[in-house]
Amino acid sequence: MRRIICLAVFMLAWTLCCNPMVAADEDLLAWWKFDEEKGNIARESVGKISDAIKGNFKYVPGASGKCLRFDGYTTRVVREAEQVPRLVEAFTVEAWIAPQTYSWNWTGIVDQAGEEVIEKVKAGAMVMKPGLFGARYTEANLENPERTEELNVVDQDWTGTWRDWSARWRGYVEGPFTGDVTFTAEADNGLKLEINKQVVIDGWGRDKGRSGKILMEKGKKYPIVLSYFQDGDPSFLKLYWSWPGQAKTLVASSAFSHSDRDVEHVRRKYMERPGPPAERDQRLSLGIDGQGHIGMKVMVNGELKECISEAAVPLLKWSHIAGTFDKDKGIGLYIDGKQVGSLAVKGVVTPAKGYDLLIGKGSKKMSPVKSERGPSGSILSNMIFDGLIDEVKIYNRALSAVEVSRSYAAVKPKQRQPLSWRVMPSGPKDLPARFGAAYCRLRYAEEWEQLWRVGPHPDILVRFDGTGVRMLFWRGTAYGAVWVAENGKWMGDQSVEASGNSTGMGCAEHMSDKQCRYSRVRLIENHSARAVVHWRYAISDIVYGISRIEKDGWGEWADEYYYIYPDAVSTRKQILHSGTLNHEWQETIVLHQPGTRPEDNIEIEALTWGNMDGESRTYSWETRHERGSGGPKGATIQIVNLKSKYKPFIIYEPGSKMKLFGCCVEEQWSNFPWWNHWPVSQIANDGRRTGVPDRPGHSSLAQAIEDSKGIKHDKEKGTYTAVSLTGMSDKGVRGLLPLARSWNYPAKLNLIDEGFKSEGYDRYQRAYVLACEDKGNPSALEFELAASDKSPVVNPAFVVTGWGESGAKLKINGKPVRRGRDFRLGHRHRLEGSDLVVWIKKESTKSIIVSLFPARR
Repeated sequence: MRRIICLAVFMLAWTLCCNPMVAADEDLLAWWKFDEEKGNIARESVGKISDAIKGNFKYVPGASGKCLRFDGYTTRVVREAEQVPRLVEAFTVEAWIAPQTYSWNWTGIVDQAGEEVIEKVKAGAMVMKPGLFGARYTEANLENPERTEELNVVDQDWTGTWRDWSARWRGYVEGPFTGDVTFTAEADNGLKLEINKQVVIDGWGRDKGRSGKILMEKGKKYPIVLSYFQDGDPSFLKLYWSWPGQAKTLVASSAFSHSDRDVEHVRRKYMERPGPPAERDQRLSLGIDGQGHIGMKVMVNGELKECISEAAVPLLKWSHIAGTFDKDKGIGLYIDGKQVGSLAVKGVVTPAKGYDLLIGKGSKKMSPVKSERGPSGSILSNMIFDGLIDEVKIYNRALSAVEVSRSYAAVKPKQRQPLSWRVMPSGPKDLPARFGAAYCRLRYAEEWEQLWRVGPHPDILVRFDGTGVRMLFWRGTAYGAVWVAENGKWMGDQSVEASGNSTGMGCAEHMSDKQCRYSRVRLIENHSARAVVHWRYAISDIVYGISRIEKDGWGEWADEYYYIYPDAVSTRKQILHSGTLNHEWQETIVLHQPGTRPEDNIEIEALTWGNMDGESRTYSWETRHERGSGGPKGATIQIVNLKSKYKPFIIYEPGSKMKLFGCCVEEQWSNFPWWNHWPVSQIANDGRRTGVPDRPGHSSLAQAIEDSKGIKHDKEKGTYTAVSLTGMSDKGVRGLLPLARSWNYPAKLNLIDEGFKSEGYDRYQRAYVLACEDKGNPSALEFELAASDKSPVVNPAFVVTGWGESGAKLKINGKPVRRGRDFRLGHRHRLEGSDLVVWIKKESTKSIIVSLFPARR
């Protein structure tokens, strides 16, 4: 028996020594487990305090039990200032985190800012005053605060005194009984009663409930918030309580009290007029920086001390982080139980004046690190964690290195990597293998989608026959057109960009319109022969200022039209509405999926240029190159060498000036320039370099259409217009040469039959335009395309205005061609009537005869 007792004592001692959960529990001040899943309330298990979860969030499997998913935009947990643990001489903060992305800048996992305050009373001591203290508002919806006031009794009748007003009082109520206490109200018009952060009565409306109960302990003071509104006469408020053995009576005035903290809270939070928040230094912060380094910041004797790790926590995976502080030893920093940093400093933490403790959000606004330009560096944004946070603990002493290691070992996540890379969407994997465009919602990450105030059809996807190639107009790129290769590699382009933007806020371009306030797209034609997409946008900066606002109140806008054909070729017609020509019109941009680097998507020999004679040169990014490097004379064809079968190309008009994008390479990261302020990003920034593939990113390779050559000016309409041909192909420069020649030097169309008029070749549409002279009643149409080596025919399109609703039959050189992959038609409907649109899959360097016959429906 003695041996058994001794063994039990030994085992208990061993448990006390080795089980960190037992040892640490005695010293815990706060512990957020996030296991309860109680809506927007995080129930902290030590102090039994219900803290607010604000913004968009989700409960998901955690390192232990459940955890919170933070969206990187809005999510944070808030512990109100008066209930923040007092941390002065020694403490430890620890948490489990799994970052989806690294923060734009320093982001607190546990963070409190503050101003220095000289404490006049001992910790925890409060001078209590009778009644509740609150704010009165001139509106019935708790808006427009007018004054502060006390509420000493809850038997009030304000009838005939005020109309359309509201109030919110706070303080403490003393429990009258140990057990369930029922509160009942009489109120016109409505009230809400919260005790200990629990809604007891939700009566905000005439038909809402007026009763609720809560478990209380006799003699214990509970924080209370009482809100009331009135929007007409009569106006009264009565609050009763009852419990087993006690009938309903008015709540005694002596049960209510408030402290100086309540007065300060009301004046600071409710009465102060909204304005730019004052910037405050951190008082204490355990957080993560823009490169994934963990750090601890502590305000010691009025001076902020920082300890930052050299190592970074991994993306997507669980890591245990901890920071300790001791007034005699300083700061210690740990990742996964191992010490990764220390800073010797002596002193105590400077007390903070009334600021909330935040989980997952930094209390200080910042701009993204590695921002390129002054405006982006001057705009401060909230820094919010993106990923998973679990098991947040605060201790009232500095744990030893051994204790931190044990705390890490005590939790064993079932899934070491709970997250995966996000994927920019290009629609369902399996789509019908036919050409066409469709409205849809291309969904990115759930956290990002929750921000968008859009319906089910905000985006456009164009698919093509049998190649796997797609063309997208998506909110994530601010609707800038994107080509997606068969294996998911993305290629984009720039909008018209104001050079020397008049707003003074950095680049004015579609990249800056993060919320698509001005940028929008619409399908204006969609049938088997072609799709036509219209993209309209303002030349906007990162604070949504429009470039060059004139006396009439209008600034610079642009319209772009894409005439897209089944062979994965589209024209791009750009129209700038401006009185000034000083813009960039085009910039070749490769987009990178999260988890990929530029080298994963682009061949090191990234760009090939060719001219109309078939001469070409390929440019390598192996070594640093100079902007404006020479190439084949008169280059008009560009191919981007993505790591894909089908590669994006652009064909320009003769005389265009093409140049390499030679700046901004950070060689320690990539051979290519690399930014992640666009696409997808919502932060106000127009240039943020990166070396981490956590977010969607992009690399710029070349520019063209930068001078007046190739740009048409219509003074009467006040517009400038440019056009290019873009698409995807598995051919090289020589393979694209016939297409380039057919567009730049189109074969002449010679009419054979009467009844039609030729209006020539429209390069903007990549189509020959003819007019039916007897509108709506077409006869047979026959014409010659005088093709040659210099002016070949390559998949020609024809628009016959006034053709009407009739279909058409086709012969080429007298041979019938059935409708299908090689012969497609559709109708363009206008107010003036309907036009016939025909696309033919046909290549020839010799003249051909095309015959179209009406096919009555």
